[in-house]
Amino acid sequence: MPLNFSLAPKVYEPVTWSITADEIEAYAAASGDSNPRCRSGPDQVGSPIFPVVRGLAVMGTVTFDPELGVENPLMILHGEEEIVHHRPTRFDDVLVLTPSLVSVEDKGTNATFVARVSATTVDGEPVNDQYGTMFVRGGGSGAERPAASKAAQADRGEPTLTFGSHVDVDMPTRYAQVSGDHNPIHLDAAVATMVGFPGVINHGLGTLSLVTGGLVEHLAGGDPAGISRVSARFTDVVFPGSDLSTSVWASPGRADFATARPDGTVVIVGSVGVVGG
Repeated sequence: MPLNFSLAPKVYEPVTWSITADEIEAYAAASGDSNPRCRSGPDQVGSPIFPVVRGLAVMGTVTFDPELGVENPLMILHGEEEIVHHRPTRFDDVLVLTPSLVSVEDKGTNATFVARVSATTVDGEPVNDQYGTMFVRGGGSGAERPAASKAAQADRGEPTLTFGSHVDVDMPTRYAQVSGDHNPIHLDAAVATMVGFPGVINHGLGTLSLVTGGLVEHLAGGDPAGISRVSARFTDVVFPGSDLSTSVWASPGRADFATARPDGTVVIVGSVGVVGG
């Protein structure tokens, strides 16, 4: 059954999130991010990807809305993620998270929808906005769609810097515990194989958190508050135990990046905003 392409826009009931120092520290540790600013202490702040800890679950309000029509959650892949920070997330924040459905698009056989979670303080101060683009296999109308044109990619020349990351074998288990994302394609090889993967795959946001830790180190002097925005498109899967290489092209206030497996397959492309960069 196709998704309900006329449902958007739709706003859902907000929820409140009281953030703890332990949550911030645990998320960084599970993501392979050793940044000391994420550890408990008076200067502690969340990593640039930390808002997904509760934001992803709140987006579930959109995903599991019966009116949207997602029949099998196992057919959902996280296609893109963007987090815009108005200020850093702190361990003593009490935030109001408001989910909404931004758009639903027919892609022929498949479909996409965009969910947003806006975080403010109880007094209405904007803290961050999260946008998740979800790809639903088999969720389209089946109507033939014109082939998407591939924009020519400009030659960006040699990267400004490159750095490596390692995805621990047990990262999916650790990440599921702190993020609340227990989708079995990340935890159960039999389920992952059933839906077409060769085995369990790492959480896309887990991989992004790992890579973003490196971007904070190399672009923001190790200060998570130095990254004002993260935008990423997940282009291929990552397997536990993998080594990854990230190439960065930096310019004033912004840096583009691409993360690849050892065979050269690009798994994430994206950009970050750099405060004062």
